[in-house]
Amino acid sequence: MVKDSRAPLRAHRLRPLASPRRIKVAVDDGERPQGVHFEGEMHDIAAIQDRWRIDDEWWRETPVSRCYYQLQLDVGRVITVYRDLIGGGWWEQRY
Repeated sequence: MVKDSRAPLRAHRLRPLASPRRIKVAVDDGERPQGVHFEGEMHDIAAIQDRWRIDDEWWRETPVSRCYYQLQLDVGRVITVYRDLIGGGWWEQRY
């Protein structure tokens, strides 16, 4: 077990890992992804492998409400994207 150093925490030195990045998504009439602009070109969606929604931090000034999709692209790659239901826009969730 590591002994507590009693050193103050320095949040200014923290940085998020694998931050999401904005992505262009073409959708159908039901707002489901049909294509994504990924790595410089537009790709069709071969399959939607999973879909889920997260509503969290409702008590904060800026709550989180997102609809996630795990997508298999026409080139075989699988990516996770989400639509920000409060702020708008589509984002790629990187790992």
